[in-house]
Amino acid sequence: MILLYMILIILYFCNFIFKIETKMSTKADEILKRVLTRLNIQDKSNEEKLNNIYKIFPELDKLNQEVKFSVSTTGTITERICGWALDTALPNGYYRLTGNSDKWLGDYVILGVPFNVVISVKSYKVKERLLVSGSGSLLVPTIGWGFMNDPKEFKYERLQSYLYRGFIAIYMPNFTLKNVEKNSLALLNVHKNKFLRPIENLVNDIKKSQEKKIFGQSVMYAVNPRKF
Repeated sequence: MILLYMILIILYFCNFIFKIETKMSTKADEILKRVLTRLNIQDKSNEEKLNNIYKIFPELDKLNQEVKFSVSTTGTITERICGWALDTALPNGYYRLTGNSDKWLGDYVILGVPFNVVISVKSYKVKERLLVSGSGSLLVPTIGWGFMNDPKEFKYERLQSYLYRGFIAIYMPNFTLKNVEKNSLALLNVHKNKFLRPIENLVNDIKKSQEKKIFGQSVMYAVNPRKF
């Protein structure tokens, strides 16, 4: 009887969490729809939407002043926009991490050769959340991507910790990037490429790192993290 009671409690909380996540997703999608409609790009392709990312930023800020977004809603919006980039660059070569047991790792996984790549999406102030995400190893390297707006969070000494934790790149808006200290801007990753990059460069960087793989009659494309 006690075991049955415990199972019912667990099921209740799982359902409760699922409803919260669904509500947040719905709210985020509603907000994005309003922004895209204001910009008259609601029916455009994901690539075209992404090309308007610097018009989307101020519209999101305006809406956020009208109706304050929750942290979860803001996070979901950022994930959606990152999804546009992945859809544009490698539509059949990534998947989203949705299980609660995997969310600590990041938000997306890009199929790679010889190792997959984790993408950790963050918004505005990243604090410790970005640094502690990812695999923590170059065997499964991590990319940070998001609407970071505080250049002081990317000081040279702090970025050394990201390299130690297996990060190979962090993408942020160019208005944040241009205010990062010079030492940080000059920092290279383990593959001798720029570590800090403009948010809009992710698509081209993925495309440049792609390799064609043939499995019997099937052809697939995956990224080579060493080219990042």
